[in-house]
Amino acid sequence: MLGNITIFAGGFGSGKSETALNYALKLVRSCEQVVLADLDMVNPYFCSRELEKVLSVNRVKLLAPVERLRFGDVPQVPPEIVGYLGMENEMVLDVGGDEVGAQVLGYLRPYMRDRPYKMFLVVNPYRSFARELGAVAELKDALERASRLRFTGIVSNPNLAGDTDVEIIISGHERVREYAQGMNLPVVFLVVENCFYEAVRVRLPDTEVKPLTLYLRPEWL
Repeated sequence: MLGNITIFAGGFGSGKSETALNYALKLVRSCEQVVLADLDMVNPYFCSRELEKVLSVNRVKLLAPVERLRFGDVPQVPPEIVGYLGMENEMVLDVGGDEVGAQVLGYLRPYMRDRPYKMFLVVNPYRSFARELGAVAELKDALERASRLRFTGIVSNPNLAGDTDVEIIISGHERVREYAQGMNLPVVFLVVENCFYEAVRVRLPDTEVKPLTLYLRPEWL
């Protein structure tokens, strides 16, 4: 039986790659085979292929552009992905943050027909492109048009990198909830850095909160 496909998409700095990585690493605890496909063609310097060794040790199969393009900006669909879409596994897709990345999903869509999927828009309301509902809705619509898929939920990721605190998370999450309501989509979960997990969980007892280990944040953030 073919497993689920979980897609994480969003604008630059939304935290979608970090979220996809953590999601895949947790999923492997309960699933025999987990595949993470790195389809981020827009932002190659912060994408999950940098963590290939970490994923391998944790039994997560990584599909990424070939070696010679690994840190380039030339769009290329990992050649193995079509084959894995027809195998028994759980797949996590990390999709680029503009229409280029979504078009890759559109290319793969015919091969996804026999599998259920969830597609989540990762939103950090403190990024410049996500400070109001209109901009977030515009991004959502553009990604849906290009991919020919529909979002099924929102992942809330309110943070200001090293300046984040609990109040910033709480306030930002409320804005994401308002965005989600305006787009008629559910907030499926809130992601926070490990050090904030317990405090946020206590403050938001009715919210599903997932802790993040930060693998991709550069030292200068």
